[in-house]
Amino acid sequence: MKKTILATAILLAGAANAAEVYNNEGTSISLGGSFRGNVVIDNSDDVKFQDAGSRFDIKAVKDIADGVKAFGQIEIKYTNDDTTDIDDVLYVNKAFVGLEHDVYGTFVLGKQLGLNDDLVMNDFSYETSTYLAQASEVGSDTQDQLKYTKSFESASVVVGLIDQDTYSIGGTYDVAGLSLGVAYNIKNDVAATNGSDNSAIIVGAQYSMDALTVGAHYQATDIDDADKSVYGIGATYSLGLARAWVMLDILDGDNDSDEGSLVSIGADYEVVKDVKAYVEYQFDDNEVNGSDSKVFLGGRVYF
Repeated sequence: MKKTILATAILLAGAANAAEVYNNEGTSISLGGSFRGNVVIDNSDDVKFQDAGSRFDIKAVKDIADGVKAFGQIEIKYTNDDTTDIDDVLYVNKAFVGLEHDVYGTFVLGKQLGLNDDLVMNDFSYETSTYLAQASEVGSDTQDQLKYTKSFESASVVVGLIDQDTYSIGGTYDVAGLSLGVAYNIKNDVAATNGSDNSAIIVGAQYSMDALTVGAHYQATDIDDADKSVYGIGATYSLGLARAWVMLDILDGDNDSDEGSLVSIGADYEVVKDVKAYVEYQFDDNEVNGSDSKVFLGGRVYF
């Protein structure tokens, strides 16, 4: 499930449910993560019981001087990789170090997501991955990069450098319950397309009012001289410990395989603090592969 933009201070402190395991002389270390499992019902003849991306992370923060902090994080994630002969895989999903200054901003170096992932503001689901949001062809997936963030009260600017030909720039703005963001990625001189450029832009908006939150996003990519666009809208409503959501993505592109729609409807319930159960229905309709629907029954335990 995507989340709206968080302040750097929250990132450094770790998730709200992370456990601090060490704190001494300005150095703190915390451990967090989540156990995830689900049942995937594609049809009566295709039912899977599986892990759904369980992970854990270690975060460290060191006070260097007044207004200056060094920090680092590593996240290890589990997957059942059907593309290899190895059924069970643990891999490094994120690994980076950083330096934060109260005035000059934050530098982060290592394997990390760019701003794009935070701008998919219509996605409130657990299992439904929206179209396009992360594309290695333009450097918008989890990449080794140098990322700089500078906050100006309710606004921020984010710049990412992946290599000499690939970079991103974007920003966010929050006011009166409204969150806005935009990011642009470009990969210059792509050899596979005779030296042309790959690019992507994403714009996201989200508005919260009491128990209701609505979100929308627009994405456009030009990869290997093929254009794709995505229009997405969604909403979630909370009622006590329960929550319901609905989201829609429409994909439009030059190729038949880039034409389709994606719908997710679901609900979750917080059984106890940091323990959630959910049910989700997903319908995917593609011009080439046809339509497919799935039901997910799952749960997560955060720590």
